[in-house]
Order: sequence, then C-alpha cells, then structure tokens
Amino acid sequence: MFFVLNAMFSWYNYSVMKKILTVLLIMIMVVSGLSAKPEFRFIFADLDQHTEVIGGFLPTYVLIGMGADFKFLEGNTSELQVLVGGGYNQRMVFQDPMNGDPFYTEPEGRGITYDVAQGDLFLRYDQGFLNDLLILRAGIETQYEANLDSWKKDKNASLDDQLKGSSFNEAIYPDLVGNRQFLGTSLILRLTYDAMEDTLFTNDGILAYVEAKWAPLFLNNWLDGTADYYSLTANAVFSKTLYTLSTENNDWLSIVMIDRVNVNWTDGSIPVNGQGPVSLGRKVRGYNTYSYNTQFSVVNNFDIRFAGPGIGVDGIRPRINLFFDMGLGAGNYFNTSKPVDGGVNFLSSVGGELTVSFFDFIDLGYEVAYIFTGEKMTAPGDRVVTRFTFFLDF
Repeated sequence: MFFVLNAMFSWYNYSVMKKILTVLLIMIMVVSGLSAKPEFRFIFADLDQHTEVIGGFLPTYVLIGMGADFKFLEGNTSELQVLVGGGYNQRMVFQDPMNGDPFYTEPEGRGITYDVAQGDLFLRYDQGFLNDLLILRAGIETQYEANLDSWKKDKNASLDDQLKGSSFNEAIYPDLVGNRQFLGTSLILRLTYDAMEDTLFTNDGILAYVEAKWAPLFLNNWLDGTADYYSLTANAVFSKTLYTLSTENNDWLSIVMIDRVNVNWTDGSIPVNGQGPVSLGRKVRGYNTYSYNTQFSVVNNFDIRFAGPGIGVDGIRPRINLFFDMGLGAGNYFNTSKPVDGGVNFLSSVGGELTVSFFDFIDLGYEVAYIFTGEKMTAPGDRVVTRFTFFLDF
C-alpha cells in the first residue's frame, strides 16, 4: 500500500510540474516568436520599511524590474515582467506559537516581533484583451526569507524566547521552524477588468479583479521553513468624481467618492508572508497587519477623497481622505482548527488621512482612526489610533 501511495504521489508531483513547465514553455514560445521589437519600461513595483529605522521613513525594501511589451495583439498589452526585490523588514505577529490562540500576550507587550532579511524574484506575463479592458496575468513569485532576532535588543526578546523553545507548535508558524529560513514559490493567475480613469485629481469608473494564488508543498519545502496553501480573492473598486474646481492655470479642488469591496478565502499551511496581505486587520484601517487573520474575510472601504491644487509637478498632489471601513472575518484562524468565537470577527473604523501622492504609487502622510470594535493589538484599550501612511490600496 505504501508503494502504491508513494507512486501516486510521485505521479501527482510529476503531472503538476509538467503542467507548470508547459505553461512556461508556451509563454516563452509566444514571446520569443514575436517579430515586433519590444518596448521596455522600468517598473517600480513596491517598497517597504523597518519601523525602527528612522521611524519607518527610510525604505529598507524595494521591488523593481523591467517590462518588455511585445505588442502581440495590436492595441493591447503583451508584457513580460522580471522583478527583483531585496531588503530588511520588521514583522509583528499575533498568534500564540504554542496553541494558535489569536491574541498573543507577553509581559513585554502583544505580539512576536522579529526582523526579516529577504530576496525576491517575480516573473509575470500580462496579456490584454479588448483594448486592455481585460488583462490576464500569469506569474511565478519566488521568495527567500531569513527570519532573525530583532536588532532592537532593548525592546524585544529573542525568537527562541518568544517561540518557547521545545513548546513551539511548528504548524502555527511553518516558516519559523528549524533555522527559520524559508524559500518558497507561488503561482499566480489574475484576471483584471479595468474601466477606471484615474488622474490623481479625478477618478471615475470600475477596476476589478479575481485572483487565484497557489503555493504547493513541493515548491515550498526546500529549507526548514515550509508552506502549502491557496488563496482566492475578488476585489472591486468603484469611483465617481462628485465635484471639480479648475481654472486655466491649475486644477484646484476635486471631491471623489470611492468604494472598495474585497472578498478572500485562504486555507492551508500559510507562512507569515502569505498571511499579511489577506489579514482582516490589514484591510480595515486602524488595526494591525497579521491580526484577525481568518480563513474568510469580506471588507468594505468607503472614502470621500479631496484632492488639492497641483504644485507644478505632474503626478504630485496633496489629498485628504475621509474613510469608513467595515470588515467581517469567519472560519478558523490561520494554521489552526480554532474557529472565531461567536462565529465572526467584526471590525469597523472611521477616520481621515492627510497625504501627498507621488505618481499614483506612494501616498506619504498621516492617518488618524477611531476604531469601534476589537482593538489594535499594539495599542490595547485605545480607541483613537494613528500611523504614518505610505500607500493607499485603492
């Protein structure tokens, strides 16, 4: 029986790998077989910061790359992207490493704090249809992480102390086992509907996507840290410009209404880097990333956005965002069989953000939020919470 199961498992791995290689081969053949000379562009994809380095104002991680557009279908994007990233970040997570309880409390404060040295390689292919109204993306994302003690020795205990040594349940943080190094790969398939016109001053239309992400064990067990999970996401943003005040010399004021709906289901053995983007605490403003992280989440973010006058440089504009967020989380907490007490977590907040937008990528500013339910894990008991902002997700 063992030999039969082993043979079946080996066949499954071979079959899946063959499908992956076939897709890659088709992508390479399509791109290499095109006669048109590609158009290249620089891509500034992402950045992050360590909150203990100059208060988080100095970027300590960057993801950049190049895109080559081969114009396979006239009037549509046919772009192959190669992105590389690297840097040094801080993470704080909020599940007990022994039993997976969702609110981890230590005498030093809430959460496990540690640093991450990471390097990334992303390969993506975007193919547009109907004049880029629809864009299909296929991608492979490989990430290496070395999880380290926080360099702020005076503030945080070592990872050995925080993970409780031999009492550490390896299922809770599968990427923090052994030598705490993780090399993982995930496969991405996304379909985007883009009928949005965003000028930073006005914003009208709909931008929506559905995405499937799969990180199977056979691509995520090269080092001590492992992963084996999938994530399904549907995201839609609706926007409407309500008012503008412009003259021949400048665009002085606009008022835009924006609403986002995000639905996600994530399950399996999920490493920390897979938990952050989908955690309920990240998507409802005012709470901590990696908190309230359950299998299912649905969130609504509502904004009234005021854009101020341009300063003479295209792509730079001051903005004020007034927001009201609500979110529900249900199912089990990640990497446990523990369901949410009472069936659901409900988070809600209201507040404002004063930002300066740089080229529709970075929104540097300050956020004040009043949280109605639950709590921010790093500020227990506080209803009014603040943070510096670097990005607006919609």
